[in-house]
Amino acid sequence: MQIMEGLVLNQQFAIEFSIQLALFLSSLFVMNLWVFKPLLELIHIREQKTHGLKDAAEKAKLKAEKLKADYENFIKAEHRTTSLWMDEERKKISEEEHRITQAARDDVGEKLNGLRKQIKTDVEKARADLSPLISDFASRIASKLVGKTVSIAGINSDLKKNLNNRPVIQG
Repeated sequence: MQIMEGLVLNQQFAIEFSIQLALFLSSLFVMNLWVFKPLLELIHIREQKTHGLKDAAEKAKLKAEKLKADYENFIKAEHRTTSLWMDEERKKISEEEHRITQAARDDVGEKLNGLRKQIKTDVEKARADLSPLISDFASRIASKLVGKTVSIAGINSDLKKNLNNRPVIQG
């Protein structure tokens, strides 16, 4: 009987084991269908997004570096262009300043020469006007110095020669 009891127990164990195995397998199937697959898909999608975002961030970083380099090259080129333009404008201004200064110097030189000629003619006219009076003034001065009446008539021609030999204005 013990054998029988052992067989019955073995049979019950086999049935319970089969039921438990069937429950485990059905639970595993349901869990796999409803829990594990969606969870694994979420993990897979998250990894793809993470790697995708990392790749996108890397691409954006490379693009930003390229844009920065392009911007710096553009700024350098514009700086060179601006410097060249400013140098040309300075040169034009310098040439215009030189032209205006030279024109002013020429104008002042012409006016100065005209004034020198005018002064020279005025001095010659004054000499001509005062020349006949020299002997009279010299006689008066000599008379006052000596205290007697003195007449200086012959000195007139010598004084005219000396006065005409003197330069009017040194320029």
